[in-house]
Amino acid sequence: MTPLTLTQYLGSYDDDRITPEVRANAERLIPIVNTVLAAMEADGLTLPIDPDTGCYIGGNGNGGVRPPDSPVGAAKSAHKRGTAIDLYDPLRKLAAWAWANKPRLELLGIRGMERPEWTPTWMHLQIEQVASKVFAFIPNSSPPLVAALPEQLA
Repeated sequence: MTPLTLTQYLGSYDDDRITPEVRANAERLIPIVNTVLAAMEADGLTLPIDPDTGCYIGGNGNGGVRPPDSPVGAAKSAHKRGTAIDLYDPLRKLAAWAWANKPRLELLGIRGMERPEWTPTWMHLQIEQVASKVFAFIPNSSPPLVAALPEQLA
């Protein structure tokens, strides 16, 4: 596994729009995510590389940090605070692993994930707890984008 870097996470937004607080949050996030990725790989998962980003981060530049003026995501998105990441997961294998390993994720420092039904090609993880205190949360009021994973139905 090639560890994720802060440079990859900040991407094209590594400029004065990213506050010292957001950068500090990102510096806390990246080692936790790398520990999660190492655990996944140790359990036999192949970590997919997003062709758009050239790394494990999903999306076209918005799966890492987002500046405050980004139209992507909610106004108070954890991405805009540097505490969330979207990992490329086109086959939903990372999400299945995460669902089956929620207690392990919490021990590693992950405080929440978006429910896999709302993340068809990525897996959202964050190091801050959502207000509802639900680990696997519904990110918005839109209907699910895909079916639940078999692991969710077990």
